Amino acid sequence: MPWTTREQWIWQEITAMEKQLLSAKATDFSHTYQKGIELGLEALGGKWTKKLLAGIDDFLFHLQAVIQQGYLEERTREMLLTQARVFRPDVHVIADMKKLTMDQLRFIAKKQLAKQRLTALAQGGLTGIGGILFMLGDLPLLFAVNLRTVQLMALTYGYDLRKPYEMMFVLKVFYAVSLPPYLRQQAWERLFGELEAAGEEEDFFFYDGKEEGASAAWLQRPINHLVKLFLIAAVRKKRIQGIPVISLAAAAGSNYYFARQISEAAHLFYQKRLLLEKR
Repeated sequence: MPWTTREQWIWQEITAMEKQLLSAKATDFSHTYQKGIELGLEALGGKWTKKLLAGIDDFLFHLQAVIQQGYLEERTREMLLTQARVFRPDVHVIADMKKLTMDQLRFIAKKQLAKQRLTALAQGGLTGIGGILFMLGDLPLLFAVNLRTVQLMALTYGYDLRKPYEMMFVLKVFYAVSLPPYLRQQAWERLFGELEAAGEEEDFFFYDGKEEGASAAWLQRPINHLVKLFLIAAVRKKRIQGIPVISLAAAAGSNYYFARQISEAAHLFYQKRLLLEKR
């Protein structure tokens, strides 16, 4: 089906945003930082490095499964379908979301993204003012919030996460969009290459793609957040009228910034994916 005039305009917007998203260049510090991580993993040994990366993969896989189960997940799906029925009454299942226009889908998606960013902001604020439990839970909760953001974008644009293919693909998108900006392009192109090679196979129930997960490059993100936690712990005692303002602002700001990066990239990805299907 050929694109409408409006879809052609949206494609041009996406192309411009994609160019901006993927145009980041590595600095000398970034190269040095990444080299340091690789040397650290080499010192750890190949066997233990594989165990570390496999452990991260397992954690995120099970985290995604937990997020998708239960009453809240059903409420989320029904909430999205209810919002979609404002525009089209014949939307009954997640796949029917694709019946909406791109502008309608973007409207629904932006509402979800705003909520997710506020959640990340609040979660970071609790880390900044809370005790040791909030500090220990910061990284898992941050991953949960942002993985949920990617899931919501998939659901909004009509991709049902009850299919193992889509469930696994969401994880791959999460890994790609949470890479440091200057490392995203290769992972981004690889994802669209996989979709192009699969053709219509993404409609199959089972996932048959290559399972790629955590890597040395991706570890920059969790390491950055661990460094953030150490800095927050160091300045927590500095209070203004009894409130640890510096640690509060640092934690909330850091988590919000990360959530904004993830949400913008994930939203862009699923817009482009759907438009490519429509072409």
